Amino acid sequence: MIRKFPIIIACAPEDVSYYRNFPLPSEELQVVHYGHAFCSVLLQEIDLIILDCGFDPRLGLRLLEDFKARFSSVPILFVTGQSSEDIILRAFKLGARDFFQKPLSVFNVRRTTMELLKAKREVREHLRVPSVGESEQSGNGALCQVGVLQPAIMEVVCHIESNYQKAISLDQMASLASMSKYHFVRLFRREAGMSPVRYLKFVRIQRAKELLKRADLSVLSAAHRVGFQDVSNFNKNFKNIEGCTPSQYRARLF
Repeated sequence: MIRKFPIIIACAPEDVSYYRNFPLPSEELQVVHYGHAFCSVLLQEIDLIILDCGFDPRLGLRLLEDFKARFSSVPILFVTGQSSEDIILRAFKLGARDFFQKPLSVFNVRRTTMELLKAKREVREHLRVPSVGESEQSGNGALCQVGVLQPAIMEVVCHIESNYQKAISLDQMASLASMSKYHFVRLFRREAGMSPVRYLKFVRIQRAKELLKRADLSVLSAAHRVGFQDVSNFNKNFKNIEGCTPSQYRARLF
């Protein structure tokens, strides 16, 4: 069974009742004043943060920066009642996974939330430790649960999950783990069951699969959003992992 953790919705007091009725019936929502959100995140593991700063985008950007500095692996959706090109660019630069302006389109927020949760949870399950019964049936106990990865590898995994849309080199990953490339690759492969470069590609492709379900996004747009610079490279990696091209995958959906 796929493990689920709560969604934290940080908002102004006047928006609490609105978000408590937000249409995510299969999820545990914890709606808190944005001034108390840090405590909520510190006390438990969570899957996602929705940060609604109301009509104070400067406050929202400060909170976003603080959240990403302390909880870099948690995806954050940024919501504000005031927007400009500068605010949008700064929000994405600070690490927001997506941006929404009020009045909200509940459908769009819900769709993006479910896409992010599905991709994150699939990655988590891919790295989990099988139970004793599962290990006996599969004969393979190589994959590790994120929670029991060695700290250095865990830090890299979190960095990849939070920054997969950016260029991440093997040198950067090894440096983050404070290891030589040789020892880093060897340890990562032992812990996660695949190379760090392949894991990065895996995370990108899982996110791309969710984006391809959106009829309003082209294959090129999906490729760019998950960190691929050209369609040919995206097609090659998608087929290598999924056994079909992005276009073939999308054709099965519609």
